[in-house]
Amino acid sequence: MSKLETILQEEVLAEIQQLMAKAEEEAAAIVAEAKEKAEALVAAQQRKLEARKQAELHRAESAAELAVTTARVEAKGEVIATIYREVQGRLEELPQNPEYPTLLERLAEEAVAAVGEAEAIVVHPDDVPRLKGWAEGKGLQVQADDAVRLGVVAVAKGGKTRVANTLPDRLERAWEVLSAKVSQVLWA
Repeated sequence: MSKLETILQEEVLAEIQQLMAKAEEEAAAIVAEAKEKAEALVAAQQRKLEARKQAELHRAESAAELAVTTARVEAKGEVIATIYREVQGRLEELPQNPEYPTLLERLAEEAVAAVGEAEAIVVHPDDVPRLKGWAEGKGLQVQADDAVRLGVVAVAKGGKTRVANTLPDRLERAWEVLSAKVSQVLWA
């Protein structure tokens, strides 16, 4: 081989080495860029999964809170209903109380006053003897009706106007306020 061939060969080898080094640099840059993109994609997917996990966790917590709240409301409703039934039961026991005739007279007076000119009062048959003397003293007739419980109905002259004043009716009208007070006492 001649000197010229040797020089040319060396130059070609040097150029090949440069090209190889440049190709290796470009390949390393491509690999690094691909690796960086892959890491960014993995991180983005992890953030998405974490966000989805947090959203699902929040939904589950909200559902659990709602279930607990619903159970509490239902339990409170059951307690209030039990108290209401207990109060109704105690009202039913009032006729055995020695003060019951006095209470009936007060209910009758309120009903008669509300109706204006009364001609009669209507009471449960069991209560006729309890109010007969009071009614006669007021010039009123006493009528019996099984539907009237724990109170009286005052009837105006002519029979067109009636005013009911019974303990169950009064309890019913007042129950919303009373149950709110009971709730405050029990759960405040």
